[in-house]
Amino acid sequence: MTVASKETWIVPGAGYTHQTYQLSHADYFAGPVYPQMFFFYKNHAGKPDFLPTDRLVAGLKTVLNHYPILYGRLALRDDGECEVRPSTEGVPFIEAATEEDFAALEPDCPQHRITSDFHVMDQLPSEHLPLLVAKVVRFANNSGVAICFTCSHYITDGYSRTLFIKNWAAIVRGELKLPFPPADGRQLLRLDPKPSEEEQRQLFQQQQEQHQPDYQPGSNESVNKGVIIRFTTDKLQALKADAIASLSDAEKEAGWFSTMDAVCMLVWRAAVRARVVAKDRPLTYLAAVTMRDKLANLPMEYFGNVINRAMFTATAGDIVDGPLGRVAAMHRQEILASRAQTMEQWLMQVDITSKASLAERVLVRVPYVDYIATDWSKFKCYTIDFGEGCPTFLRHPIYVQKRIICILDRPCAPDGSSTGYDVSISVDETSYDRFCTDKELLAYGTILG
Repeated sequence: MTVASKETWIVPGAGYTHQTYQLSHADYFAGPVYPQMFFFYKNHAGKPDFLPTDRLVAGLKTVLNHYPILYGRLALRDDGECEVRPSTEGVPFIEAATEEDFAALEPDCPQHRITSDFHVMDQLPSEHLPLLVAKVVRFANNSGVAICFTCSHYITDGYSRTLFIKNWAAIVRGELKLPFPPADGRQLLRLDPKPSEEEQRQLFQQQQEQHQPDYQPGSNESVNKGVIIRFTTDKLQALKADAIASLSDAEKEAGWFSTMDAVCMLVWRAAVRARVVAKDRPLTYLAAVTMRDKLANLPMEYFGNVINRAMFTATAGDIVDGPLGRVAAMHRQEILASRAQTMEQWLMQVDITSKASLAERVLVRVPYVDYIATDWSKFKCYTIDFGEGCPTFLRHPIYVQKRIICILDRPCAPDGSSTGYDVSISVDETSYDRFCTDKELLAYGTILG
């Protein structure tokens, strides 16, 4: 699809602080992966200078002055921890063009339209890679652009990554101040003393035994395909009501769960059912959980990772045969338990002392997890305006050897009310058709493809 591409390297100015940054222990939660976000903007008015590259690059350089850590490079220390060391190589901004008109994405931007041409990073992490990469893909006939972005997960979680993009957009719009000036404080999220290698090894083994590892990525699974499921507000209300109604009176009294819990478990159930997994096979689900509002001394604009993980294991039979409300309540209970942990309990679970390389850390990250779920709907990405209005679509890539459920919000209705969610999921290629025709899933969601 791409017919042209060029790179501009943004390098630090003369005032760049040559500083080494020590990571917080919370930064190790997700591994040194590069989550990618794609924002699609349609040129509704046919403007000849629609989101010009020079403005985007100038705005990015201005914003980077407030985030000097992003100019650095990750390095592995002798004690197993990582740090960001200064570098003057800079960060790349890539501009590409396509032969397709923006209309090729419409009306719903199905997942199969998110080809590798939009990807910003396709390499395993190493100490040579920049921590941030931005890309703009221009559609034919000046019909729109995609702004694609990634940042190492060792540096920031989704919340602060999105605040960075909102700051960038504000400068491009012409604002003189950052609406969300970043705050530091990585020393607040470190264990002292930190655990030994033996303590970390024992804890990792306990987690594997607790969650009965049965899934090894890439061992005997086919590659994944992506699909988007749309849930409108009326269908979400019906889903929540039916999930509650599926429970006994005692179960209803035992615990509350949210609509989001029901959505996540509905989608996971459909994926497990489509794969025709043996009913006695144990499967483990992991959800990323924010701890940002649990730490009183941490600024909300803190730039770094403040996420915990909630995990639970159940047999495939328990997942697909029991009432939906039961697994939704289990999901909520694990999230509440994770959020109730002390900082020490939470940070003991992350891989602090490993001597493995950055690439090896990605490959061995929670190998016993069947699906990882992440909720981006809370970031309000559809409010990100670079000066030409809000995005038409928000999407992310599918990784062929990793199973991810990603919750995306949707543009608000004219009155500001929610219109529901788009849920992106990777499913095995061999079970894709069964997933897309799952009766329970289709009772509440619409397959966009």
